[in-house]
Amino acid sequence: MQLIPWRERGDLLTFRSEFDKLFDSFFSNGGRFEHLPEAFRRGPIPAVNMAETEKDFLVSVELPGLDEKEIQVQLLGSELVISGERKWEGEKKDKTYHRVESQYGSFRRIVEMPEGAKCDPDAIAATYSKGVLEIRVPKVEPKPAAKIAVKAK
Repeated sequence: MQLIPWRERGDLLTFRSEFDKLFDSFFSNGGRFEHLPEAFRRGPIPAVNMAETEKDFLVSVELPGLDEKEIQVQLLGSELVISGERKWEGEKKDKTYHRVESQYGSFRRIVEMPEGAKCDPDAIAATYSKGVLEIRVPKVEPKPAAKIAVKAK
């Protein structure tokens, strides 16, 4: 008879133990998500569309229910950074919620601007209306071809 060496199954047991802790903490907190890993606690991610016209690039971001004061737009190099926070307004004492599907929390979207965009903060215009943020980034005007004189030394 040949003996088979005994090996610990630590990885599998550790995984199961962590998984059990996750479920125990979830159900002991009344279904709140604060103990879930970060990947499961991520806030809302707004939809972003980018279009191009002859004169500019148009970035539109769907942000229903936000006030323009809650939205930040920054230009970092050639990236537009759109961030903000959608707050939970459901703490009313005269209501009992049976279902909540709205997403709340902070968000941050980074949009890489295409080549040809004028990445000058003074040239970019952002407007917010009816839950849609529109950011207009003008195109860089092409330089006309110029002939350069060659001089002898």
